[in-house]
Formats: sequence, structure tokens, C-alpha cells
Amino acid sequence: MSTDSPTSAKTKIIRVKRPKYIKKTQWNGYINPSWRKKDKKKVTILYNMIERRKSFFLQAYFKRNGYKYIDLGDHVKEDVRWGKEWGNRMECNPMYFTSGSLIRNLFKIQRETGLSKEEIVDNYIFLGGGGQCGPCRYGMYPQEYLKVVNDAGFNGFRLLIFSSDIGINQQCKGGAFTFDIWFLINFMIAFILADLLHVAECALRPYAKDKSHALSLIKKAEEILLKAFTSRLYFLKLPLALARAGKMLMQIPRNKARLPKIYVTGEFFANLAHNEGNYNLRRFIMDEGCEVIPGFFTQRALYDNWRRKQEALRGIKYAVNKKEKAFWKKSLRKQNTSTAIITFFYSWYHRSIRPESFGGKSHILNLDVLAKLGYDYYHPEIFGGEGNLEVAEAIYHANKIDGFISCKPFGCMPSSGVSDGVQAKVMSMYPNLNFLSIETSGDNEVNILSRVSMLLFKAKQKVSREIHKKSSIIYK
Repeated sequence: MSTDSPTSAKTKIIRVKRPKYIKKTQWNGYINPSWRKKDKKKVTILYNMIERRKSFFLQAYFKRNGYKYIDLGDHVKEDVRWGKEWGNRMECNPMYFTSGSLIRNLFKIQRETGLSKEEIVDNYIFLGGGGQCGPCRYGMYPQEYLKVVNDAGFNGFRLLIFSSDIGINQQCKGGAFTFDIWFLINFMIAFILADLLHVAECALRPYAKDKSHALSLIKKAEEILLKAFTSRLYFLKLPLALARAGKMLMQIPRNKARLPKIYVTGEFFANLAHNEGNYNLRRFIMDEGCEVIPGFFTQRALYDNWRRKQEALRGIKYAVNKKEKAFWKKSLRKQNTSTAIITFFYSWYHRSIRPESFGGKSHILNLDVLAKLGYDYYHPEIFGGEGNLEVAEAIYHANKIDGFISCKPFGCMPSSGVSDGVQAKVMSMYPNLNFLSIETSGDNEVNILSRVSMLLFKAKQKVSREIHKKSSIIYK
């Protein structure tokens, strides 16, 4: 054994060259120039929101108010490649899908119009959400959008980001567009309409005797609702249009069968994308001969209000002075008002289209009940992502469904902790719960859907045993 000390050997000194440029000031992120009123008519708004129907219906607001608008539609697999190529490393696939969709469409516009990058920067602006629904996302979405466009050469490209300081502070003061109460109401109506047609698809796609005919009528219903929503008399016309759509969907012939019922929950994007962002998960389940419970954006919006309400109640209880107490009281009134408005419109439009007439399951869960159900296993005031919703939903649905899927993006902190940790306890309490936790990354579709197929196979076996047992009892 050698006794030589490591320090006794000659050490080769490597001299590292100083970088040519050293930033001497704090980096404060990319700039987001304002959209001035004088440029309103020449600028086109680009928008897509989680899944196609959300941005499809919101175009009515922009048309009514004289804005030029392009609906970027659904996310596609190619968006992941664009997001990984231009974005930061090791991010979740919702970030890759949303930033990738933006940069892909900018290059598409350049290719199809022949405009230079500078001209595209002058004539287009992107509208999107700030992604502030979890601890891993605060400020990440706006800066990632700005990173990909600036790195791709679209320097100075502008964003309109709602639920984010970068959008509200820089765009709403004297700009061409403001996030006022009417935009918020129209945004709410758009996602309620999208949810109701999602209910129709979940009800009719697995049961319709002629699936292609059913889907074509749902498409026709979309056009009927969009036309009514585009009218300046949409408050009066939308309920009538919904009633007409409901009657049309009610006429679709359906098979009477007992199909396995599957519930899907999880992280916001992975749960509600309804496109290639989550491998068209619900459509895959339906096309495999199972019924899937619809996923509601409305439910998630109400949860965000519920979460802020709990924060306000706690703030009022522990306020150190009158000023702080008044702040939290104002926040509480705001959340209660928002919840009342969402609930009112959802109930109104629900009564108009009558989803139960075509087999739709459109029940919004009571968040106070869910909070109590999951309390002992995941405290409802540990906020971040979906909070204790996944745990509470598993307990709530344990004896009502045949399969339970928790879907989350690769590396999602809140969802991974819940699905892979706390749910193990829930499964020990309910051993008959057919549970599956999956992680989406945008490029492992075959692996994920094969695992889902195994869950569906177990669900079908369960239903088959129930039917056989029931028929045996009747025979006896």
C-alpha cells in the first residue's frame, strides 16, 4: 500500500479564463412591454387554455369587443419537443406543453405569413394563465414564456398574463386590454360552457350507438353555443341555446349497459387537458368501453376560491391589528362573491341544458365535505396544487366507482407527495379501491396507457363479477 500523501504529488494548476461578460447588476427577468391603446386594431391576440373548448368559447368575448384573435387550439405532442428545445431543463410537461405551443405557433405564423420576427413581435401578443396554482410554479410560467420567445429571436414579445403580477401590473394601466370584471365573467362562462359539453362527451361517447354521429352533434352544439355567446345579447341567448343543444343531444340513441365507472383526478393540467397533454386520457378510457366521470374546470375554480376563503378566515382570526383584519375581511367578501357568481351561472346553465336528460354526470362536489373527509390524512389547509382534494376524492368515491386514476406530471411536487404517499394509507383502508397513479411526461404514452389498460381490465372484471352475482340471485 502506498504511503504517499495526495498533496506530495505535483499538482497541475489549470488557469480558468474569466468570462468575457460579467453581469454586474441583479437580473430581474425579461421585460414585458406594454400593449398601447393606439395599437389595439393592429395586434392579434393568441390564446389557448388547457384544452380546446376553453379557448374556443372565449373567442366570443374578443369578437364582441373588437379584438383580433387566433385560437391556438389543443396542445399536441409536438409542443413537448418545442418546449424542451427552447425552455429550461427538468420542468414538468404542462410547462413544456404551454411554452412549446407558444413558440411552435410563432414559428408557424412566421412560416405561413412571411413576416419577420420583429413584425411578429409588433403584431401579436399572447394571452395565458400565470400558472400560480402550486408551490413549484410561482412566477415560472410568465418567465418561461418570455424565455422561449426571447431565446428564439422574438425579442420584446408581449404577454397578457392573468393571475400574475407580470401581466396585471404591466398591461392593465392604460393598455389596450384590461382584466376587468367583464373579462372575468366571460372567462367564467367560457369554462362553464366547455365543462357542460365535456359532460356531454363523457355521457355519450361510450354509450352512443353511433359514436361518430354523437360526436358530430356535440360539435354542432359547440357552434350553436358559440354563436349565442358571440351576440351582445348573450345573457338572454345562451340559456336558449343551451336548451336547444340539450334537446338535440337527448335524441342520440344510447346503449343500455353497465359499463365500469372510472374517476380521474390529479394535477390541474394533467387532469383537465382532455388532449395530447394527458394522452387524451378520458377519451382513451371511453373508447376502451368504460365510462369516465367528467373533469370540471368549474370545480377547480371553486376550490381556488375555497382555499383563499380559508386563508382569509385564518387571517381574520389571527390579525394583529384592524388594518390587517380589514384586509382579510375584504378578501373573504371577494371569495364569497366569486363563488356565488360561479355557482349561479353553473346552476343556471345546468338547468338549461339538463345533462341528466342525455345521461350526463355533472355534480359539483361539496368542498367542505371533502375537506372533512380528507382531514385526518392530509390537512385541508396545506395548500399547493390540488391540496387534499385527491385524498378526499378517493375516500368519497371508494365505494361508488370501479377505478380511480391519479394523473400528474413528471416531477410534480404536490401531486407526487399525495398520490405516492398519502394514498397508500387510503388504499389500506379501502382494499377494494382499484387505484392507479401515473406520471405524464409528454413522451411516454405507450407505457402510461398500457398501465391504464390494466386498471380498466380489473374494472371490467369487477363489473362482470357483479353482473354474474346479480343474475345468479335472480335465477335462484
